[in-house]
Amino acid sequence: MPLRMRGAALALALLWAAWWVFFAAGDAVVRHDFGGAVIFAAVLTGTVAVAWKWPAVGGVLLVLESVASVARWAPMWIRRFDFWQVVLMFAIMPLPPLVAGVLLLLSGHRHTPPPPVHAA
Repeated sequence: MPLRMRGAALALALLWAAWWVFFAAGDAVVRHDFGGAVIFAAVLTGTVAVAWKWPAVGGVLLVLESVASVARWAPMWIRRFDFWQVVLMFAIMPLPPLVAGVLLLLSGHRHTPPPPVHAA
């Protein structure tokens, strides 16, 4: 089961990072400003790479990215959007890395089986 959780978490993190890198690249093309998009892409893909190699560290990084995005964007969302738009923004921006990070952290906790009972 931990292997499936890790695989699901990495797939979710990869899809999430790919979507936002694609979004940032499109925005950079329109604005003719690639510096921020390159840094953004490096951070997101770097986080997924770290999560692939070291799941616990990557899980912490994904949770921190989720919290940082809420701290950065939620005040603006609340001022500009109605309730359901805020829910949608939360679902596509901070929720996927939060779920992926928690799954990665949980996948590292292996349950040890109880010792076998020997018949006397």
